[in-house]
Amino acid sequence: MAIDRRLVHNIDWGLLLTSLLVAAIGVATILSATYNGANRGLEVKQVYFVLGGLVVLLVCVSLDYRRLADRAFLLYAVALALLVYVLIFSPARANTHRWLVVGSYQLFQPSEFAKLAAAVFVAKVFSESRKEQLGLADIFWPGAAIGLMALLIAAEPDLGTAFTLVPLFVTVAFLAGLRIKAILGIALALVVAGGLGWTFALKDYQKARIYSFINPNLDPRGSGYQKIQSEIAVGSGGLSGRGYQRGSQSQLGYLPARWTDFIFSVLAEENGFIGVVVVLGLYMFILWRAMETAEVARDRVGALLAAGLAAVLAFQVVYNVAMVAGLVPVKGLPLPLMSYGGSSVLSSMAALGLILNVRMRRFAN
Repeated sequence: MAIDRRLVHNIDWGLLLTSLLVAAIGVATILSATYNGANRGLEVKQVYFVLGGLVVLLVCVSLDYRRLADRAFLLYAVALALLVYVLIFSPARANTHRWLVVGSYQLFQPSEFAKLAAAVFVAKVFSESRKEQLGLADIFWPGAAIGLMALLIAAEPDLGTAFTLVPLFVTVAFLAGLRIKAILGIALALVVAGGLGWTFALKDYQKARIYSFINPNLDPRGSGYQKIQSEIAVGSGGLSGRGYQRGSQSQLGYLPARWTDFIFSVLAEENGFIGVVVVLGLYMFILWRAMETAEVARDRVGALLAAGLAAVLAFQVVYNVAMVAGLVPVKGLPLPLMSYGGSSVLSSMAALGLILNVRMRRFAN
């Protein structure tokens, strides 16, 4: 897996260093969020996760993405098998079956690997299409394949991760030539699926989150509690914030999941509007470089892979930030690179590694 020295000169150091800076900000925010609680020390584990993510990134950079794409169907099959395995055999934790567990060891969430496998899969499938325009018939079977993966993830249940496959698929299909009429057809299908899901699939606590999003005062101490406390944290930050480790919502423990899904609330409370703008600017730079990579890629599969991964990262950032601001319903969707968690960090670093892979090989033979 040695990297050709000539390719090293083409590595996007700006993208890599900016990603590491965001991860470092995440470690510092996790330290602050857990400083006065029973979860002290999580920032040390997060450092290990980031270092492990760097190893994964280097592996993803070392592997030629074209050869990886040639094994897209195998990667999809492995991801599907892991998703089925956790649903059937993994023990329930907090009423979910998300983790691959071997003995007493909780290894990782297959749904995070599934996002990467899905990106490689759709990039490979659509790169082989020779049509200038695609209709619903052209995307039916790859759409069904990704839909099956999304259903398995949703069954864990993990609706947040399942939803990330939608912008991934639509972005790649659109760039491959999907007609606007077909996109409207997909939107209609999603509306119908959403209605059926509300009636037959969503659990009571998931419906409660949506009700609480509309009116959090319906259950201010239950399902609406996170939204209310997050809005208080974000609003109290003001222009320059309350100061590092001085946020009342995080330091006094009012804000749940403050080191995972709601880490951006801690950042906003402590650093205010200025800190929010800076961090969002860093994310914008990462996403811009990712989309530029898709533009300069040497071939169709590389362009679609980089664009698909950029869509996944963009969706997670936008939804998480909108969630902590109270603009969308609460879902278990971590903020890439910043939220605590090994699976999320490794998945994000792997995605960035594949984007770097595409960019550094844009001049390769």
